[in-house]
Amino acid sequence: MPTSIKFTLNNEIITASGSIESNCNGITFINLGLSIATILSYPLQQNQSFTPPCNVGEEDVTNYNVMFESAVIDQRLLVIRKNYSN
Repeated sequence: MPTSIKFTLNNEIITASGSIESNCNGITFINLGLSIATILSYPLQQNQSFTPPCNVGEEDVTNYNVMFESAVIDQRLLVIRKNYSN
């Protein structure tokens, strides 16, 4: 019988420009706000997402810089981290 791979998902809403530590096996960014959010030079419009590639067994230790285009427009970035467990 094959072994199943177990993981947990952790969600966080970011509402200001700054730095986001990953320290996970996979990370996804979804722009829920109206302001353009730029991550690693990738601009995300409203409802667009960005998931850097990561394989099972790898750990992403990137420190992602997030910049919102406008501080006066709705800024909401959903960050979903995936962590594998033993």
